[in-house]
Amino acid sequence: MIAASMALTDLKAQEAEMGVFNHLAAGVSVGTTGLSFNLASPVTDYLAVTAAVDWMPDFRRTDDIQYYLYQDLTQYGLGKWESGTHTLNMKGGVGRVQGAFVLNVYPFRNADFYVAGGAYFGGDKILDMNGSSQDLVSDINAVRGLYDRVAAYYQSADKQMPEVPADYAEMMQSDGHVNAHIKTSAFRPYLGIGYGRVVPRHRLAFNCELGIQFSGKYKLESDNCSDAVLKVLGIQKKYADTLDDLNKLKCYPVLKLRLAGRIF
Repeated sequence: MIAASMALTDLKAQEAEMGVFNHLAAGVSVGTTGLSFNLASPVTDYLAVTAAVDWMPDFRRTDDIQYYLYQDLTQYGLGKWESGTHTLNMKGGVGRVQGAFVLNVYPFRNADFYVAGGAYFGGDKILDMNGSSQDLVSDINAVRGLYDRVAAYYQSADKQMPEVPADYAEMMQSDGHVNAHIKTSAFRPYLGIGYGRVVPRHRLAFNCELGIQFSGKYKLESDNCSDAVLKVLGIQKKYADTLDDLNKLKCYPVLKLRLAGRIF
């Protein structure tokens, strides 16, 4: 009886009363957003706030994209030029870091079930790709040579050279390196449900959470190429189906399994 009484007294001493930021918990979780580290603090018995940083490992993928370049320069006396079918090797990764701020609302004082609402921010690139090939470098040099001859043709005729097609004009400025990424909004509202206390009443607690990031429209962009170059190299076509599938939902599912420990 004495031992049981001491154990019960110790258990009650560990059980926390939730007040305005009077406790702090740290947690680690795994899930669809990768590995997450978070801090949580109560506001009342019915409300807690959570701040998190989620890191997704940079799992890599490789895509071989075939392209075909063509220019009809017969009006300049240069005939038709074709690159032939060449391959651009694109290597991409899904690694990203994103932050989150979430409010956890418990409907009852001693409830373990909660509703979560907040937002994720940063980590707007969900697939980042880089590619190059020696064939592309050779083709770019060939296009430069062609339009140097076109310029010489007009100079000899004392005429102003017409504007070069935008995709080829921009491609001639490239060094053969191509960057592209599938991107979404940098600020994404979040709504979810969960079970378990994010700030443990005792020292440790396990909880799980299921929710949705409302991502907005997904789009294909590049840091060093225009849309015209992405199109002529076949990159837009390669990822068109992926973008269509993502934009049917415009959201990202979140599942987290979390272990939290109360610091004080």
